Amino acid sequence: MSDKSLAELIDEAIASGTAGLPVFPRAVTELRLALKDENRSLDAIAKQIAMDASLASQILRVANSSFYASLSKINTVKDAIVRLGLPKIVQIATLVMQKGLFTTKDPATTQFMTKLWQHSVAVALGSEWLAKRLAFQAQAEEAFMAGLFHDIGELLLIRCLEDLRLKEPDLNLPDDLIQEVISRQHEAKGAWLLRSWNLPEIYCKVAGSHHHAECADSGTVELIVRVVDMVCYKLGIAPRAQPDLMVSSSEEAARLGLSEITLAELEIALEDSLALSA
Repeated sequence: MSDKSLAELIDEAIASGTAGLPVFPRAVTELRLALKDENRSLDAIAKQIAMDASLASQILRVANSSFYASLSKINTVKDAIVRLGLPKIVQIATLVMQKGLFTTKDPATTQFMTKLWQHSVAVALGSEWLAKRLAFQAQAEEAFMAGLFHDIGELLLIRCLEDLRLKEPDLNLPDDLIQEVISRQHEAKGAWLLRSWNLPEIYCKVAGSHHHAECADSGTVELIVRVVDMVCYKLGIAPRAQPDLMVSSSEEAARLGLSEITLAELEIALEDSLALSA
């Protein structure tokens, strides 16, 4: 049994490259670019999507969801694209491909991983919704992606812990110790991972500071993700619920000029988002 701290063991695993670190699904970028290519026909886009059974089934499920209950049943990917629009298709595709990172064979982390995925999806969709609600339309997609990646450090740490359990089965990992390490390290580890993926710096900044004390230089996207993150914790759409959070009195809410009505609307939007994380 190692006499090193859990934090030291995690750092060593990351530095050595022996841990099963998450790998960014490049197909996400490729598909997002393909779907935005104005020169591609609707038939070509539908054909590319149909080749991915998981993605096609999810798109059809959304197109036939209760929100569209009054409309006729959709049976083809092409018709689903027409009904939902390309922006929604891009969003669904991103979520379907990203979800693959949150799978686990370790029963000890299954529940946590499920909650972490639900939280990531909710913050992504909620951040996009809030950006549009506040008339920051041009930053809505950036807010979505920043929200989706904001807790990627927790995923990285969970993967490292899974690896440690396999290599050192006698290692004592009490839940309170795991939670403390995740709480303290996930921001820095998340920023590091996103930079290793060569993703835009705004995503790295959000991942690396979303629980820090609000700073004067925090940009709009960062403020939006922080607010949505807090509301998710308040609603219990998170690995660790914090029902007593006073989001309306936060500095972030004040800087964004959020009213109680807007925050209440955000809560409804977040609860509706759970369907896309299933």
